[in-house]
Amino acid sequence: MKKIVSFIAMLLVAATTWALPFVPTTSPSTKPIHWYFLKTGGRFVYASQSGEADIAASTSSQNNDSYYWCFVGDNNSGYRIYNRATNKYLYAGESLGNYYDSPIDLVETRDNNSFYIYAMFNSGTLKNYLCYSASSGFYTTMGKDSYFTVTEAFVEQGSTLSETPNINVETFDDHCVVTAQGTGEVHLYIGNDEVNNPYSIMRTNEDQHLTAKATNKEPGKDMVTLYYGFTVPKLESSGPNPNPTFTRYDANGVGYSVEYGGAEQYGCVAQFVLDNNANTYFQTSPDKFYVVMQASEPVAVKQYSLVTAIDALYVYEYMIRSWKLEGSNDFQNWTLIDTQKDYPMPLVDLTEVVIPVNDTRKFRYFKFTCTEGVGIYNSVRLSEIWINEQKHGQWSQFDFKSSTCGAEGERYLKCSECNAKKSELVPADGSHWFSDGVCTKCGIKEGETRLIYNSQRVPHYVKAKHAYRNSNGTWPSAPTGWNTPGFNDSNWLNLPLGTANPGHTDGPRYQLRYNSFWFDEYNCYWMRFPLILTEIANDATFTFNCVHDDNMVVYVNGQEVINKEGWCETPYGSTFANTHESYSIPASAFHLGKNVIAVYMQQNFGGAFFDCELVATGATAGNFLPGDVNGDGQVDIADVNAVINMMLGKITQTAAGDVTGDGSVDIADVNAVINLMLGK
Repeated sequence: MKKIVSFIAMLLVAATTWALPFVPTTSPSTKPIHWYFLKTGGRFVYASQSGEADIAASTSSQNNDSYYWCFVGDNNSGYRIYNRATNKYLYAGESLGNYYDSPIDLVETRDNNSFYIYAMFNSGTLKNYLCYSASSGFYTTMGKDSYFTVTEAFVEQGSTLSETPNINVETFDDHCVVTAQGTGEVHLYIGNDEVNNPYSIMRTNEDQHLTAKATNKEPGKDMVTLYYGFTVPKLESSGPNPNPTFTRYDANGVGYSVEYGGAEQYGCVAQFVLDNNANTYFQTSPDKFYVVMQASEPVAVKQYSLVTAIDALYVYEYMIRSWKLEGSNDFQNWTLIDTQKDYPMPLVDLTEVVIPVNDTRKFRYFKFTCTEGVGIYNSVRLSEIWINEQKHGQWSQFDFKSSTCGAEGERYLKCSECNAKKSELVPADGSHWFSDGVCTKCGIKEGETRLIYNSQRVPHYVKAKHAYRNSNGTWPSAPTGWNTPGFNDSNWLNLPLGTANPGHTDGPRYQLRYNSFWFDEYNCYWMRFPLILTEIANDATFTFNCVHDDNMVVYVNGQEVINKEGWCETPYGSTFANTHESYSIPASAFHLGKNVIAVYMQQNFGGAFFDCELVATGATAGNFLPGDVNGDGQVDIADVNAVINMMLGKITQTAAGDVTGDGSVDIADVNAVINLMLGK
């Protein structure tokens, strides 16, 4: 301790040898205040955080409060270094800003314009010199040869008060503009949330109550802060904007504009859904996500499109999940056009998703409303909303997935005008190249056929129903008859496989090409795969390959054939080929005609994924079964009656009818059906 005291005495002697390179300040609120640029290692120091004045450095200075420092204290107590932007003192330690038990920043003069900084810890046992390390890029413990220099920026006088900031709010039909005069900063808040885009605030169908905080921080003047509350009024109910600016046009030349929308987050306003740029997006909380659009003329909605936003794969929590689309002709009474529940939006950035509607009613105004988000974050993000087929620029290919022997490939395209993406199927080439009994193009064995492809080989959809675990911890009951061929699944989801949630940070979650996701933890799917078999040999074999997390039960035509508890192991870098589990399914479970493979997936916690394929020998699939005239998946007496009635002119349309495959429906098809019934 005596050594420490003697050192401080030496420091004070040294301080009198050279004049201090700065003018001390009694307190950061007492004028005048001398503000300085602080420099070390050839770089200007600035406060990098809003908390304690942690520091970073730049090769050039800026007229910015973060770069302004003053020195508070005296020769007896030492000096603390204060930042104008953070209103905080700089703390010192082994790595500047990391150790907070140093109550004071002590300064040792080097010469007329430079000095050393060291920290006296509470224990009084440690002294460290600090400076910027060019090699490591941050401030660290160095030695006495490292020092700081100061250059005066300006003197803040106390005699002249700055002019009070003046805040102006101008309201237009679809937005308002907030400006501030005589100020260096203006911050805008809706409640406690700061609005980062104060110059384009959408008007909504609700009043928005805002607070503006404007601060005059001009060098040489007192800092004056003004708080100003105001209201952006809701869009008047008298009608829409009489002079809209149409920013997007469909393929028929109908223009669309945004009338108003929900309160934005982070400057991502509702206008962005029709700004002809998929790189921008509208973002707000799910309960405030709605957009009202005006068309240049009444139109019937044949389809509408949603375009995913950026970071769709890595920030899936922003995905919209359920919504409704409404139409109106008087801007007050709204008619439901379409609604979607638990829609599996693809985890691909800027991708256009087309939802067919084929509505015949014409509307002039449209309202798109989110009814449910994914539920992780309190935000929903969507890039574009388009009514009907859109007028696009040139589509250029940016990626390509080759087709194989029996599976389509994909061509990935991007619009030159709006940056939206889409994909097109490339037909399978139909020819296998076998080497040692294994196809070098698709990997199947000679004599095998893939009846269902995993999503690595072809994008395909299944019918699916989703549910969460019950609040009491039990699981919901399966729909009656859901795993049988006759079940009506027309109102189920069209779920693209494979499917997953981002809780899995390695393995198939990233290596496999998943198209959609599970919704959080503790939920389940019921899935149905229709399959029409036109041939089943006596020695036919069926193999079900799959990856799953967690529990899986598989049925064929209502018969349970696989029951697996727990997840499929997924080492990092794995693919479907080297990770899947294989199960044999008895051929007796299948029959000619319509079959249904039904899968129940139960996800308990953590990551989740599912994908599958069905490989067979001695079995062939087709679009319809020869002889199945009425299209019910079976060949029976009903097909005989259907052909006879068709020949008598009582039926004008059938599912098939050309039983013999000669290109016409005639008496030969009747005989063919009769022979089938007789076993010939």
